[in-house]
Amino acid sequence: MDKMDYFLEIYGALPRAGPGSNECTKRAFGLMKDIPESPRILDIGCGPGVQTVELLKLSGGKVLALDFLPLMIERTKSNAEIAKVSKRLEVLQQDMNQMAFPPNSFDVIWSEGAIYNLGFENGLRKIKNFVKPGGYVAVSEAVWLKPNPPDSLVDFWKQYPEIDNVDNKLAVIDSLDYQQVEHFVLPDDTWIAEYYAPMEDLIARKEKEWSAIPEAMEVLKEAVNEIEFFRKYSSYYGYVFFVMRYPDA
Repeated sequence: MDKMDYFLEIYGALPRAGPGSNECTKRAFGLMKDIPESPRILDIGCGPGVQTVELLKLSGGKVLALDFLPLMIERTKSNAEIAKVSKRLEVLQQDMNQMAFPPNSFDVIWSEGAIYNLGFENGLRKIKNFVKPGGYVAVSEAVWLKPNPPDSLVDFWKQYPEIDNVDNKLAVIDSLDYQQVEHFVLPDDTWIAEYYAPMEDLIARKEKEWSAIPEAMEVLKEAVNEIEFFRKYSSYYGYVFFVMRYPDA
């Protein structure tokens, strides 16, 4: 096993692939007015598909869930089957950089905590080609919540080079000619309940098992470090849900 395998044994086993909650998914979806009765939705970077299932329940439409990891595709399919919504689920194992859908393919495009893989501006520009005029885009993105973060925190977030403040993210949305609908900060508990709390449980179970494996212990150290930064500095950063509309032609 290499480091990525150990990484997936931790991060790939969590209920969610990042901060979020069904309540936040519902809130963001509820901001979308006048969508079709059975919309076609693209969920980019679906992870284990928790929000995918919620979108299937909320919309009554079809959801195409895209992720490049086979593990996440399988978990999404399993979660949809358990929820009895799998008949309206499509899956696509693909790197999001390779997306090439026909123009105007989707009524809604969704991405919780994953658009950064394309880059915020580049990602929003790319998916404009796929959303129908009058359709909606909803993404959650890491942001600075207040100025002057400590140097150690800035260094930690260098792994995520496009982190910025909310106003600058909104300026990007405006520059791409989307119509702002609303944005909101994800509550702190969305980082804990289905993400950091189960992560800590996994770390505790794996520490003895992996104690003699340097690559594995490096993964655990990085996970512990991530949690500690959140505990110390969560007032400085968070995820914000941005909901926008692609205007009619």
